[in-house]
Amino acid sequence: MKNLLIIIAFFFISASVYSQKTHLPKTETKGSLQEITIYYEDGTIMQHGFYTNEGKLHASWESYNADGSKKCYATYNNGVKVGIWTYWSKDKITKIEYDNNKIIKIEEVEIIPNNKINY
Repeated sequence: MKNLLIIIAFFFISASVYSQKTHLPKTETKGSLQEITIYYEDGTIMQHGFYTNEGKLHASWESYNADGSKKCYATYNNGVKVGIWTYWSKDKITKIEYDNNKIIKIEEVEIIPNNKINY
């Protein structure tokens, strides 16, 4: 009996610890759209965006790196890529312009670190 109680206690403690570290996606209805936020294990936001009731991505969609910095900003119109998508990396920013899922223009800008000036 004592062993059974230890096993049950271990199970509940394990479940409690696991549930505190798991961040499930959060969804919320916003008018005719569903807003979703997906998290990394540590609770920082991985992705945030909207989709239609039919499951098509719509409006803005943002992706973040594990450190919280922006990775990508995109826009959809009922599942179709539109507008300017922006991607951030260590050394450049890439902007891709879409019209009806077709790439119209690509622009890359190199990120130059700030030069510190000593006075």
